[in-house]
Amino acid sequence: MSYTPRSSGRKKSSRSAWIIIVIVVVLAVAGIIVGIVVSSNQVGPTPTPTVSPTPSPTRTSTATPTVTPTPSPTSSPTPSPSGSSSPTPTPTASPVQAWANKTYGIFSTVAWSHTGNAVVQLPQLAGEVVKGGILTFTNNAADTSNFVVQVFDQDGNPMGDPLIDVRGDYAGTVGYGLSAPEIASDAVPTTVQVSSSGNWAVEIAAVSAAPSGMGTYSGDKVILMPAPDKNTLVVNYGLVGGRFGLNYYYQDQLTQIVVPLSGAQVIDQSFALNGVPGVIAVRSGGQWTVSGVK
Repeated sequence: MSYTPRSSGRKKSSRSAWIIIVIVVVLAVAGIIVGIVVSSNQVGPTPTPTVSPTPSPTRTSTATPTVTPTPSPTSSPTPSPSGSSSPTPTPTASPVQAWANKTYGIFSTVAWSHTGNAVVQLPQLAGEVVKGGILTFTNNAADTSNFVVQVFDQDGNPMGDPLIDVRGDYAGTVGYGLSAPEIASDAVPTTVQVSSSGNWAVEIAAVSAAPSGMGTYSGDKVILMPAPDKNTLVVNYGLVGGRFGLNYYYQDQLTQIVVPLSGAQVIDQSFALNGVPGVIAVRSGGQWTVSGVK
């Protein structure tokens, strides 16, 4: 008897089992590969949303900052009017102001304030001589002691009598260097000595800064005076302040004493001038008026 047919059946069944296993493995591997491919394809679209932010920077980079016309507001036409307004004072200078600038010199206004006695430097210009100016003082005396203002030249010599010599408080304007130098032809006013028992302040200005023309004034004043009609000045003053004096300064710092400083009453008196622009300096304790002949 022979057993060969049985052994051949077992080999066939084992081979078929291996074939099935191989097919399962192949299918599993194929499934894995397909899964990897699918997953890789699914990852691919995710960058596409990242593409959408890229337009957003382009919006922010829109040229709106550069387009904003910040230069146009800052295209400063505004300084040009301010610059153009600076020359306006020169055309408005009157003939009497031009005469005062040429005769006495011109400088920027200076202000001082102090308590008690002091010496104040007068303005000077490099290479030029300032021959005169005006001083506007206010003095608040601590008592009834004298308030005295005296001008000195470059050598320390007094230039004439004190400009102010009163008791107690004071408010008014006086001129220095208005007349030709009394001590020497080359004398130049350089300092002002102030004697006071209280607080005082002074504004030093060019003669051309004085008010101009006829009118009614009060106290000590310096007035620019164009040549009046018919070369006549009419002065009106009562005895309100107890003192009055008027000097007229004209060509080359010449002086004409129109009304001597005194307590005499001056009412509607006419005085002949020299027919040229000049400056008048008035000492007065009250109200006064100057006018021309109509």
